[in-house]
Formats: sequence, structure tokens, C-alpha cells
Amino acid sequence: MTVADIIRAYLAAHGYDGLWSPDGECACLASDLRPCNEPMGSCRPGYKTPCDCGEHDWHIAAAREAEEPNA
Repeated sequence: MTVADIIRAYLAAHGYDGLWSPDGECACLASDLRPCNEPMGSCRPGYKTPCDCGEHDWHIAAAREAEEPNA
């Protein structure tokens, strides 16, 4: 078992989608941990959210986005 396996298991067990870093614009999905090859010391678990910046397909955020109320 590797550190990545332990992190993936923790993310799955707690319903997280991946990791994000408050120190930069880095984020990764649990299926592709650390594609940046940087240390994960500041990374936090988070949830996949839609991109609103136009530069990415998705973001990882600290909280799930609030669901839209039914109109």
C-alpha cells in the first residue's frame, strides 16, 4: 500500500473528489493524485465543482456548491 493509496481510500471513505491547495491554483482528482509532482503538504480534501473561470473543466473546492432551489 502506498501513501497515494491511503489518501485515495480516505477521500473515498469521506465522500471527497480530490485535493486542492490553498497555496496555489493546484487541484487534482482522487483518480489522478499529484499530476503536478509537487509535495502535498498544504493540500486539503475537497469536492469537484464546475469551472467558472473559463480556464479549466472543473475545480476542487473546500465545500460542495449549494444546490439550486427548485423553481
